Amino acid sequence: MYGAGIRAFVLAVALAFGLAPAAHAAPDYRGLVDRIDALLTEAAADYDAGRAEQARGKVQKSYFEIFENLEGPIRVNVSAKRSFELESEFGKIRKLIKDGVPPAEVRARIEAHVAGLDRLVPELERGFQIKAESTQPLAAPADAPKTVAPHWAKIADAISADLRAGAEAYAAGDAAAARTAITRAQFEGYKNSLLETAIRRHLSQRQDAAINAEFGRILGLVRDGDKPTKVAASGVVLADEIRSYLPGLPLIGAAAEEAKAASEAAAVDWGKVVADVMAEIDGAIANPNREAAVSDVQDAYFDLFEASGMEGRIGARDAGFKTELEGHFSRIAAMLSAGRPDAELAKARAAMADDMARAAKLLGGGGDSPFALFVYALMILLREGVEAMLIVAAIIAYLAKTGHSDKIGVIRNSVAVALGLSVVTAVAVKLVFDASAASQEVLEGATMLLAAVVLFSMSYWLISKAEAEQWMAYIRDKVGGSLSSGSLKALWFASFLAVYREGAETVLFYQALVSGADATGNLAIAGGFGAGCVGLGAIYLAMRYGAMKLAIRPFFMITGGLLYLMAFVFAGKGVMELVEGRVIQPKLVPWLPEFSPLGIFPYWQTALPQFALIAAALVAALVLMRRRTAMVAEMEASRR
Repeated sequence: MYGAGIRAFVLAVALAFGLAPAAHAAPDYRGLVDRIDALLTEAAADYDAGRAEQARGKVQKSYFEIFENLEGPIRVNVSAKRSFELESEFGKIRKLIKDGVPPAEVRARIEAHVAGLDRLVPELERGFQIKAESTQPLAAPADAPKTVAPHWAKIADAISADLRAGAEAYAAGDAAAARTAITRAQFEGYKNSLLETAIRRHLSQRQDAAINAEFGRILGLVRDGDKPTKVAASGVVLADEIRSYLPGLPLIGAAAEEAKAASEAAAVDWGKVVADVMAEIDGAIANPNREAAVSDVQDAYFDLFEASGMEGRIGARDAGFKTELEGHFSRIAAMLSAGRPDAELAKARAAMADDMARAAKLLGGGGDSPFALFVYALMILLREGVEAMLIVAAIIAYLAKTGHSDKIGVIRNSVAVALGLSVVTAVAVKLVFDASAASQEVLEGATMLLAAVVLFSMSYWLISKAEAEQWMAYIRDKVGGSLSSGSLKALWFASFLAVYREGAETVLFYQALVSGADATGNLAIAGGFGAGCVGLGAIYLAMRYGAMKLAIRPFFMITGGLLYLMAFVFAGKGVMELVEGRVIQPKLVPWLPEFSPLGIFPYWQTALPQFALIAAALVAALVLMRRRTAMVAEMEASRR
């Protein structure tokens, strides 16, 4: 699934910079389906032979390694709904195996699933034709892209029942009762329920006119004494046509308020989600097959914690707490993989249970008040924006400090591009490609690691200039001179990466925050966003003009140190994102501390790049000290 997220990123970059994708050979859709067929057939055989774990693994492999290459084309050429249905089927087959159903049931389900994929191959091979779908927000992140509101479904059922009653009355010879029932279907069912208004407002007046005309035609059939079978068939066709317009149709007026009340009454039972997660974790800890146990922990994360919406909603309220919760899954998976003692596992399990219970309590207090939503929206922007603002403000202050104020526009350009592209990417991976948490985490991890490399190289460059007396002279003599093209591009890229990574995450957090909020809540969120913008502006001005009061050497040292610190944090957090996205299997290091604000985690995979950065910083410091010593000696010799 993370492959689909990366393709979304590449597509977004191409669109943002006006690049046309290179021509390439058409994908082998038949070959991909045949490979899925082969793997699932092997899974069925394994399950027949009592090898359930191997069977589950092959079902999982057929999805992650093969079907992900079909998800995008199915969305484009068929529909997002069909892609979602086929994607979900892999999970359902895996669950059947896990539940121990009869092998014949599993094999039948697999054969039906492969047959469904086979039917799509000709359509996929015909080309890439974009098909529009409703973009209305979903009731929950795991829902299919097109859903029918229960209110509209009830109205459609009532219309269908009245049309059927009219046809039956007409067949019985009571034309007056037939006209009454059909008229009731049109006015009480279609018009007075506001379904007509919703179709006219959100679809088209043409469709509304066609529906009303069909009601009139059916009444005409009754008036003219036409065949009863024709009246009945016309009613069925009209009811089906009305139902075809319901997926994605927004609720309006009193219907919207009624749906809101029903939604609040059927709010997610977070206590049950936590109980399900911990039951899965307990099963993993008790599983003697360590490889399967690690897979069970990952299933608990993706199938329960992420799929229920708990991850996103916690992140929108407290990103630090979200990181702690994610860390529990990674830590227990690493401990199982390393074969740690039962006592350590029990301790880790207890800590996780406590934090999960706290998460359920945080989310289970009913709907958030407008004030709470305002605070959450404010803190999201300040929390996610400060890191980016520190880097951008430092770069802009550097340009102004060294007499290159005319180049500040280049950095502003990078910020604008990053903000726009972060929105495009967040929408692409969340809505267009329906990417999982793994996809988002892989994207974030890759961006953070790239940013760590760029920021470390920039920090070394800045600190080296602070130590060079020739550079100080150059600044004094060449104020207003131009930077090299390469240096300016590096500065642009550094600010772009900082803003892009934080911007995309901010959009995703706001999506989680507005889900379920009413009009008043959305106004509060907008107010918090506005206040956050003002706060970031104040931070920027304080840094921008406060830095101008520093002497050149302290300024370069402080700025370089800040960039190095950010590189250190990004290195640890970037690798941790890849761990959570299943790209890397973590190896636990019990004696390492954990301090997530600095990107420090108790795993070799996160610690090694940070150790490398520390070693590189020590080497760089040694080089700079020797260079400074040589420079001082040279200057003293020249004075003699």
